[in-house]
Amino acid sequence: MVVADITGYSSYLNDSELEHAQDVLATLLDLLIGNTRPPLVLSNLEGDAVLSYTIDSDRFETQAFVEIIETTYVAFKRAVDLMVMNTTCQCNACVNIRNLDLKFFVHHGEFVVRELAGREELVGADVNLIHRIMKNDITSVTGHKAYTFFTADAVTRLGLADDQQLHSYRQRFDDVGIVSGLVADMEPVWEREKDVSRLEPNDRATKFVADYPFPPEIVWGYLTNPDSRAVFSNSVRQVAHDRTRGRVAPGTVYECFHGDGSISTNTVLEWKPFERIVSRNTAGPTSSFLSFYELEASDIGTRLTMTWNLPEGMSFTEKVIGAIRFPKIKAGQEQGMRRFGELMEQDLHSGRLEVRRSPGVDESLVETAVQSALADLRPDGL
Repeated sequence: MVVADITGYSSYLNDSELEHAQDVLATLLDLLIGNTRPPLVLSNLEGDAVLSYTIDSDRFETQAFVEIIETTYVAFKRAVDLMVMNTTCQCNACVNIRNLDLKFFVHHGEFVVRELAGREELVGADVNLIHRIMKNDITSVTGHKAYTFFTADAVTRLGLADDQQLHSYRQRFDDVGIVSGLVADMEPVWEREKDVSRLEPNDRATKFVADYPFPPEIVWGYLTNPDSRAVFSNSVRQVAHDRTRGRVAPGTVYECFHGDGSISTNTVLEWKPFERIVSRNTAGPTSSFLSFYELEASDIGTRLTMTWNLPEGMSFTEKVIGAIRFPKIKAGQEQGMRRFGELMEQDLHSGRLEVRRSPGVDESLVETAVQSALADLRPDGL
């Protein structure tokens, strides 16, 4: 379960004009809804917070799950920055937009899903727990205004226990007892992502395109997992070395073992979750080339475009051998991309993969959530 909660809204509202403050909250809630992406499913809007969940499965990709939270935070910060830059209004509501931020609460536990008015409401003791811990002293203890709190159960399921950049936290709550877990500061996530440079394919690049009937988040999880990535590249197996904080990131090296006994490496240079990967691939003893993986939502699911730049630094002998072998290499890559799609289909039919999409959200639900937030924060008649 994940709760995304807008930080600082109480003080923002108390110092702001109601009409513009309501518009700002509605815009940010729409953004959070739009970023509730598979495997997460929207459950409910709760004033200035959004509750979502996913059902655990064999094909649950823990890194992709954490990256959904991080990309949501980056999208939120970009939206706040754009609102600040694009408004000329000098009312308190518009001037104080920059003070809004976002925090997340993540818990792994049991719950019952009940259908209620077209929505899926979560019920159970663990649901009560994640709501209870939203009122805490994390900011005063850690100094983090924007953060993600992973309960101990979430830490175990997501494999975060060895992440040295997360901070231990525990607090006693009167009704649920002691709750412990790890806290991630979200500000470095924004600083890392806001000014990322981009490499681009060259004019003589080779392009491969495949369409898959799955959302980009699912395709991303398979593309970045070493086992299914080996299927994609038509190799025997792959191993990921040099992870950052236990995660694939720029600097990570995928070691690729081929059927002829050869080994190549793909070093990650750019990593933009659910959208883009750029890596430098070895092509021979002295040469390498850039490969680009770009994911785009399409009418049927995801269009995945892979582009190979022309190799750099090849000797004359390598150029001759490469020209002879290229048709076979190209055919092997196309076969791998087909088998990659078949793997996802097989996992779906076997139940290893579950793809659930959030129900559509009527504008009236957003308006109801906004009014609920106002009612909680302002006395009647004010």
